[in-house]
Amino acid sequence: MSLWQVDNELNFPIGCCDSYGKPTLPSPGDCRGHLDLLDTEEGRPQVTWEPGQDAYFQLSDHTYTTGAPGLTHYGGSCQIGFSVDKGQTWKAAASYHGNCPHRQQDSPQTFQFRVPSNMPSGPAVFAWIWLNREHEFFMNCASVQIGSSHGNSPISVYSSSTASSTIYHTALPAPTDGIPKKGEIYECDNHNRVSTSRDSSSSPKSTRSRWEHIKHRHSRKHHRYYYMRRSHRDQSPRQHYHMPERLTSDACDWNSAPRMETSYFSTDAKCAPNAKLKNPRSDTFEIGWGDACGIVEGDNEYAIRNIEC
Repeated sequence: MSLWQVDNELNFPIGCCDSYGKPTLPSPGDCRGHLDLLDTEEGRPQVTWEPGQDAYFQLSDHTYTTGAPGLTHYGGSCQIGFSVDKGQTWKAAASYHGNCPHRQQDSPQTFQFRVPSNMPSGPAVFAWIWLNREHEFFMNCASVQIGSSHGNSPISVYSSSTASSTIYHTALPAPTDGIPKKGEIYECDNHNRVSTSRDSSSSPKSTRSRWEHIKHRHSRKHHRYYYMRRSHRDQSPRQHYHMPERLTSDACDWNSAPRMETSYFSTDAKCAPNAKLKNPRSDTFEIGWGDACGIVEGDNEYAIRNIEC
């Protein structure tokens, strides 16, 4: 979706944070509460994919330039999927078991997948979720078209930086990310000034004092755009952009693809509610999905433990 509507809390995990800096807020809903944009000009499909097509998406820092801020929490696990009923139900398309985002600073944050075969033609919602080892959950979405259509533009998914215009790029620079030490825990501090939509009626003084306390390191460690581009049929994206070989081992068939869970870790989550409050330490493993299709194995630095919901 476009950048016309700003999500000032895109930088933060779902459910972060209350007035005491604790991850105790409820989830804003799937796609961070922006599914109501689907029937508006702002939510029109901006990229077209065909069923069974090889495609890819890329994660980047918030300025999409080399050396810009943004950390990866030293990996985690990601899953992508689609909804063809405006977010009422979801099916998985690929699951990245570990090393997502890529841990290494010089790695391009580019991930290949195959659009599920037998997907029905028409508008759909593409969803990306990330579960890191600190029990934090992120989700982002994009409006897409499945099946024949025109339009070959890249698409930038919800951003929280500026509402002035949609940012498009004709190349895929490899973003760089600082890497935290293993086992580093991200807790709240008082070093960032971030105002959100919740503060719109507050005075500058009260906004600053409140949100300096609440919104913490995520304002610089997770301030990023998420970009998705359609792969070119005549040339491999990997050849152009030196992407690591991360093709899925098996593609998903839409008719048999598993349900994709989109609610994790927040106080009202369907899966592992209050995970960070119950266990503030970093896990020594990364998440896997036992019933997934389109699995992409990570780098085996951490054991994979299937999540049970």
